[in-house]
Amino acid sequence: IWEADACSTRALLLCCSASRDVEPRHQEGEDGEAEEHTRLGILSRIAQGACGRAARWHETRARLDTTRSRANVVARNTTQVTEMRKTGLSARDYRQLMKESTTLMMFQATHDLKHTSKIPINTIENGQKQCRKGTSISERLAIVPLSRGGLGMTDAAMEMLPTTQVLHLGIEISPKFEPTEYYNRLPDTTAVERVFILDPMLVSGRTAERAIEILKKCGLDVGKPIEIEVVALIAKHEAVKMLSETHPEIKVYVGMIDEDEEEPIMPSLGDVGHRLFNTC
Repeated sequence: IWEADACSTRALLLCCSASRDVEPRHQEGEDGEAEEHTRLGILSRIAQGACGRAARWHETRARLDTTRSRANVVARNTTQVTEMRKTGLSARDYRQLMKESTTLMMFQATHDLKHTSKIPINTIENGQKQCRKGTSISERLAIVPLSRGGLGMTDAAMEMLPTTQVLHLGIEISPKFEPTEYYNRLPDTTAVERVFILDPMLVSGRTAERAIEILKKCGLDVGKPIEIEVVALIAKHEAVKMLSETHPEIKVYVGMIDEDEEEPIMPSLGDVGHRLFNTC
């Protein structure tokens, strides 16, 4: 529809331009002149309305293109996130919905993992031993759940990547709205090639940004820069944009982007840590 409006705008502008160049058809009396002026006025207002719709369309498309250049929006995930927003959910149901959502997000985030091929697999087919060829993940991986909310995403991530390392990091927002590191069990040195930061909700994005800075400075070194990816269930558009601008090499995978610019994420997921561990 927006494409059609944009095309209509160009057509209407051409019509208006042509109308100005064409000498009006004169009719007897004042009624004819009034009719001609009314016709041109209506056409002009229609053109102005279409111009406004086209401008809004271009602005929206540019905004979505900017977001999607770094954020992979997985729409099929939104049902679970919507359910998680509801009050009255038990901690058990909340954890289950988060696990399902995380599984979908990790499936998207791991689509480009490097594999080694031609691994021999001994199997039995029709009572006979056979040797087949398979593949395995060749990259050394780690997941970093940001406590406490990210802990609810850990089980699903580990089921997807059973041989991955789990590195623990705790960051909270201080009363002055500054990200503060309160727990760090990252190893002094480890050979990891790709890290998945698990943060269920990106409101300002500053917690994930702080985690990225810490990971870049720690001893995760394999002779080349490590790949860092952020996996979230829901995010504000501004948070994704900020991460893309401050760390353009980072990939951000989000299940749902909240486009409301004026309000925080509402009704949100609640306090994720409290709802996960039933400490409300």
